[in-house]
Amino acid sequence: MDTAISKLARLGFTNYEAKAYTALLKEHPLTAYEIAKNSGIPSSKIYEVIRKLENRNTIQSIHSKNSKLFIPLSPDEFVQNFRLTVEDNLQVVSNALKGFKVGINASYTWHINSYDDMMVRAQRMIKTARNTILLLTWPDELSRTINTLHEALEQHAKIAIVHYGATTIKIGQIYQHPVNDTIYAEKGVRGFTLVTDSREALIGKINDEHTEAIWSMNEVFVMNAEDYLRHDIYMLKILRRFNPKLKEIFGEKYEGLVNIYDAEKV
Repeated sequence: MDTAISKLARLGFTNYEAKAYTALLKEHPLTAYEIAKNSGIPSSKIYEVIRKLENRNTIQSIHSKNSKLFIPLSPDEFVQNFRLTVEDNLQVVSNALKGFKVGINASYTWHINSYDDMMVRAQRMIKTARNTILLLTWPDELSRTINTLHEALEQHAKIAIVHYGATTIKIGQIYQHPVNDTIYAEKGVRGFTLVTDSREALIGKINDEHTEAIWSMNEVFVMNAEDYLRHDIYMLKILRRFNPKLKEIFGEKYEGLVNIYDAEKV
């Protein structure tokens, strides 16, 4: 319920409107008093909230013998109506803004401080990719992007993924990276890197409390992000092929390999 309320808030609902609508989905029909009681909305605010929801065509009233009751629009119909409204509004906005189009300044970086905003940016990058997609990800983030990745694959984009931990998902070329003994394990964070068409890059750091990410089309930024991913994949391909010999030379946990500050360990 809390998740539904927070997501409705991102669609423009006030907290009270989201609570009233979800309370009605849970149980209906209800009087205004019952909606307030079930949702925790102050009774002094409930009629204003109901009026706004009626204006949104999200709930409607029905009349019983003794009182006025309210019922909600079904979730499926709500989603369909909202999608059509947003698409219509976006088309109008797109037409209105055409006269303001300017070239993209590829030198700047865009800072992102929200997990959802980072994933929305990642979805857009994947959806608009035409040639190549390079991705470093963990299970949670892969599950958020998998449908869009399948769509990109159907459009003949080449996909290579460095995946931290085991996965049964099969899409493009997946290279499994061990979770232990990594900089992410040491710092208690998850990394996320996405490069599409060698044109734009998104790099993020995720933990349970906060997400930080940077997106850019800056040529140096994109080149370094792509180079990092490519070299990670090169190493994983080498480990696949020569693992026993590498352990013999560098140690069971590749101690001699990861110790980059001591050439004698090579």
